[in-house]
Amino acid sequence: MEGRRGSNMKQKHEILFTPVRVGGVTVKNRFVHAPMEGTTPINWYAGFKFNEGSREYLVERAKNGVGLIIPGITCVKSLMGNKWLYQSEKMFMGPIHDLMEEIHGYGSKFFLQIGAGFGRVLVMPKELKKVMNNKVLGKMIGTDKLLVAASDNMPNVWDPNVLQRAMTEEEIQDIIQGFAKAAALCKRAGIDGIEIHAVHEGYLLDQFTIAGTNKRTDEYGGSLENRGRFTTEIIREIKKACGKDYPVIVRYSVTSKMRGFNQGALPGEDYKEFGRDRQESISLARLLEEAGADALDADNGSYDSWFWAHPPMYMPLACNLEDAAFIKQHVNIPVFCAGRMEDPDTSSEAIRSGRIDAVTIGRQLLADGEYCAKVQAGEIEDIRPCIACHNGCFAISKGPDGTTGTNPVGNGHCALNPATLEEKKKALTPAAVKKRVAVIGGGIGGMEAARVAALRGHSVTLYEKSGELGGVFIAAAAPSFKEKDKMLIAWYIRQLEKLKVDIRLDSEITPENLSSLNADEIIIATGAKCRSLRADGADRENVMNAVEYLRGYKETGENVVIVGGGLTGCEIAYDAVLKGKKPVIVELMDDIVNVPNLCAANSNMLREILRYYRIPVYTQTKTTAITDAGVEIEGPEGKKTLPADSVVTSIGYIPGSGLAEKDGKNIHIIGDAARVGNLMNAIWQAYDVARAI
Repeated sequence: MEGRRGSNMKQKHEILFTPVRVGGVTVKNRFVHAPMEGTTPINWYAGFKFNEGSREYLVERAKNGVGLIIPGITCVKSLMGNKWLYQSEKMFMGPIHDLMEEIHGYGSKFFLQIGAGFGRVLVMPKELKKVMNNKVLGKMIGTDKLLVAASDNMPNVWDPNVLQRAMTEEEIQDIIQGFAKAAALCKRAGIDGIEIHAVHEGYLLDQFTIAGTNKRTDEYGGSLENRGRFTTEIIREIKKACGKDYPVIVRYSVTSKMRGFNQGALPGEDYKEFGRDRQESISLARLLEEAGADALDADNGSYDSWFWAHPPMYMPLACNLEDAAFIKQHVNIPVFCAGRMEDPDTSSEAIRSGRIDAVTIGRQLLADGEYCAKVQAGEIEDIRPCIACHNGCFAISKGPDGTTGTNPVGNGHCALNPATLEEKKKALTPAAVKKRVAVIGGGIGGMEAARVAALRGHSVTLYEKSGELGGVFIAAAAPSFKEKDKMLIAWYIRQLEKLKVDIRLDSEITPENLSSLNADEIIIATGAKCRSLRADGADRENVMNAVEYLRGYKETGENVVIVGGGLTGCEIAYDAVLKGKKPVIVELMDDIVNVPNLCAANSNMLREILRYYRIPVYTQTKTTAITDAGVEIEGPEGKKTLPADSVVTSIGYIPGSGLAEKDGKNIHIIGDAARVGNLMNAIWQAYDVARAI
């Protein structure tokens, strides 16, 4: 990589490629791969087994310049089956050792992240709740061993009706020794160091450190020193087993950002901290350093304020930098910073000024595995931007009954990059037969299909009926908090230009002239249309659909009634309030943001935004008419008229077009033209179709 790239690196980014010392290990640059679920080389839920699917992913990131790779969490004890990580010598000395050899061959270092368990943040899929409610099955599976926490009667984050018991001192000691033995095995296998998933994100070890979740009266409760004892003893035991120079990083949430159980604080909000505040964080960080921690891998938040540790697009870029820089002032060990830190200008300045020592990059490395190499080459505009959607990497949703829905494709994937964790399976190869490919529709799906087809050597012509590329995603990217969406559109346009795709704007293809296209293969990506509201007065001048509002096609007054409380409707409400409007949401269903596979970090933050800005929400409410007086609604509280200068309808989309009705072996219908879905559906379909042509 170094020989191929680097000559055009921007001078201000050179600091990112200087070494940093962590314990007894020197990391070649300041880029740290953030631990993300799905990227671990060890499957550990029911015993321990090498995760072959992560091998190519991890090697590719090393090959493209990541200095320190920390994969997703591996717990010291299996979730099911009562197995211990240190019992897996054959795996460590076999495929794990071989993986280390590959990663070290590219000059990268690898630390395994090991965790003690979930505690009250244990997810609640429907299958687990069924087992919990069955005494016989529960005893067989050992759900009592799963539902542990620092103290008795701690409410589960996902379902507060589920109360978790306190760990026994014997269980604590077993975990401490399990860490030490596992770390010793890691060292033998060639793993360069350990990251303890510890005082972070409200996981089990973090629950011990927080007074609000630790009511113990033994030596692991009470004073801050006692509450931190579980973690400090783990650090000391690892050092005893592996030597003082063997590096131990602590994953560290500087502050909890909690207003209470299941209540997160927004950036800039004035609130009383329920969890760990800055002052307590100083003392705890020093305790960790004194115990032997060699670095802090820092961010903020807990599962109660999940949008800090997993920031969605509503969260500012570099959202945790100020707190990471704060804690660095109070320790003598390196401090990394995670949380939307992918802008190399921001990262470079923060490191150069001594505010932090390295940047921990997560989802951006899912979206573009060549991120570090492109920064080094000065190819910043060619980095595919992460849009913080969580649709592919961590789509763990929360249902009204407390159960969790999980990503159907598995965590650690990427909505924008279908090849992530599928590097071999979905590799692009040159087409055996070069063809003429026509792509109809210049939205994201159409551009992705054109890009992939062109990369494979086909001659591609893209037809777009409007005068611009981006389709409905231009509207989606319009709000001020969607800066990365705007960057994604620009990235696609740049890639198509570099690939010399023949782009024909203002070119509408109709069913009549479809057959006249000089193409061997036709990909139809014409998207969908906004669904119309069926209510009296829906055709009034002050009524507009979501696209019309977001594109600014119609002027919006002060009082804005949004019909539809899905993802787009709630985002419109946020956009409107930022513009000084007074939005109100009217939703027919019994809850807002009821979107399948929408990450709880995203939906929770949207709910907190609506709370903070005091945006009225009417659920189980029907819009019956729009009149001069406003919007007439009918719901649980009866009939009411809401004042409305403007009405925005956000009630979904209708798929298909006249073109989508065409059929033929060489015609491929993708994205919303076939079936309304999210951006991930459109991109993955486009990628697969273009890869197969």
